[in-house]
Amino acid sequence: MSTHRLRTTRYAVFILHLSSFILFFSSCTPSTPIPLSTESSLYVFRFTPPALIKYDSNFNIAREIPLDLPCPLTSAHAAPRGHFLALELACANGPLVQIVDTLTGETTTPFADVDSHFLAWDFETNLYLRVDALGRTRLERVTFDGDADPFGLPAQTYDLDFSPDARTLAFSFTRGLGLGSELWAATAAGNRTWQLHADSESIITFARWSPNGKSIAFIKMPDSSMPFPLGELWIMDADGGHARPLAAADAGHGYAPAWSPDSTRLAFVGRDNPDDARADESASALVSNIYIVEPASGQVTRLTNFEGRIVESPVWSADGHFLAFTVVTLDDTIQAWLADLSSGAVTLLGSRGPACCPGWMRK
Repeated sequence: MSTHRLRTTRYAVFILHLSSFILFFSSCTPSTPIPLSTESSLYVFRFTPPALIKYDSNFNIAREIPLDLPCPLTSAHAAPRGHFLALELACANGPLVQIVDTLTGETTTPFADVDSHFLAWDFETNLYLRVDALGRTRLERVTFDGDADPFGLPAQTYDLDFSPDARTLAFSFTRGLGLGSELWAATAAGNRTWQLHADSESIITFARWSPNGKSIAFIKMPDSSMPFPLGELWIMDADGGHARPLAAADAGHGYAPAWSPDSTRLAFVGRDNPDDARADESASALVSNIYIVEPASGQVTRLTNFEGRIVESPVWSADGHFLAFTVVTLDDTIQAWLADLSSGAVTLLGSRGPACCPGWMRK
């Protein structure tokens, strides 16, 4: 599959989420985060032959898990603990989510006959999906053994994020194009909600809790028909107070901000051609790099220095020492890269072929 098709399908899935007016959300009362391992293993998806590649602590290939995917991959999401990965695919009849057990290599499909969108994992390894069957949209919670039950948030929810204490979640929604959007919190069971932030002129998306539970970061983008506008990275307190912009950020392509494990830094995709009108309309016209901002000081640092490329989807290792990300080059190849935060070194990950969608799985 060409990388142009990969980018197009990934962006199409994200825009479909927005046009369906669906969104996500996280908790509001800081509490004790659930203890998580500070050790993690890095996985990437290799296209040919298709497989999940696992790396050892020295970033050599430790294992290959063959995959026979029915459709192109658009994104991969590791559970916060455990050994499962959710894969979102762009199929001809609509999006499809599959689950990979990285211990056995077994792949399961919770909903094979209807559209399904990935929303979130919780800390009990339950998977949350938005399911659409003939226009009847609902949210479903899928347990690790495959049982599915309706989840009581609005059907318009298109992204979720659980607070680090697992007691609350965050979600956003819009009532229609040109009407702005709202960011809300809910109890983990979804039976009580409260508003955190609203903007009548912007779409709020990708709200992400800081690991210490004190802050929520999110992306704002203009509420318009423009598919790939320049947006802003924002931050606010967990209770919705002190909301403020941090930096210009790419918007519309579907890149979430990523908190460092110690909650002191945010990695995000910055657009390097903000004045190029073509990049507002064409996914392939984007030129980007990974940037890091320190919310306490507002200092922004450029982490990568690729020229004329699309650099996307940063993810942190559990110890905070590394960032993995994907790079798409001008000749339409795609590879996974690694940045060492201590030395500043940026290196290509060996995968024996084009690869994308890195993710860290905690041990």
